[in-house]
Amino acid sequence: MTTHAPLTLPALGDLPGLTVLEHEPLAPRTTWKIGGPARWLVEVGAHDALVPLLGRLRTAGLRWAVLGNGSNVLVADRGYSGVVITLTGELARITLSRGPDRHRVVAGGGASLTRLLRLAKDEALAGLWVLGGVPGTVGGAVKMNAGTRWGEVKDTLYEVELASADGLTLVPAARLDLGYRHAQIPAQAIVARATFLVGDADPAMRDRLDEVLGYRKASQPLQLPSCGSVFANPPGDSAGRLIEAVGLKGHRVGELEVSTQHANWIVNRGHGSARDALALIALVQARVKERFGVELRPEVQRFGDFSEEVVP
Repeated sequence: MTTHAPLTLPALGDLPGLTVLEHEPLAPRTTWKIGGPARWLVEVGAHDALVPLLGRLRTAGLRWAVLGNGSNVLVADRGYSGVVITLTGELARITLSRGPDRHRVVAGGGASLTRLLRLAKDEALAGLWVLGGVPGTVGGAVKMNAGTRWGEVKDTLYEVELASADGLTLVPAARLDLGYRHAQIPAQAIVARATFLVGDADPAMRDRLDEVLGYRKASQPLQLPSCGSVFANPPGDSAGRLIEAVGLKGHRVGELEVSTQHANWIVNRGHGSARDALALIALVQARVKERFGVELRPEVQRFGDFSEEVVP
């Protein structure tokens, strides 16, 4: 009988700005508060450490994934048996360089959108206000071209710096095939930095940002753990409208519930599990397909080791 030696994390002590944690719980690091632990979690705080880290993980045969603010992910109940990478320190900084007409905002992939919006408001920068209330990090927002009813990341994104085991690459936004909740980012690449080009905001910008935040607070169940919108809106329609129309508002599986405030949100009313979340997602998809013939596409990303028996 052939046995395989367990995979081990390569030596990382010579790389700057790293913190390595073993068997780290992931549920507290997500907005849904669901999921098991990471076998290893590596917090990367130095820009120069990112490429060599990915190279060593590739050589060791270890799979890895990036976790931002955990606002658009469903972590498996069994967690993640590889390496979870989070971006901190230098990779979460935001800098502003003013020009005569346009201004350049460079944000690390680990920077929160909340901090980006605070900078835009304090410095009276136009364009970024449309992301008001979107949770998560800059890297995650770029990867899914996040947005609101008022606009998207692609409206101001100029270029991204992608890190892989082979090095750093600057990619113009025009080459990312940015579409509705989509960006063409290679699977084995990390958004290390993103550059936005913005102008000066007019005096009404602060009012528009307050309007965006007020709308989200009034229309979305922000007081309970959730992943945000679960499904992408189908062309010309609203996922929330379809889910409400099939009578699933308030429906529960375990401790996961289709929000009574916004049907495209599934909230965690206690100690919800990934199994229950997947079951409720599958039920919603089936009911909407049966009634309207519409295939709802989940926006939430599965993260971790999902066994076949719990994946619909």
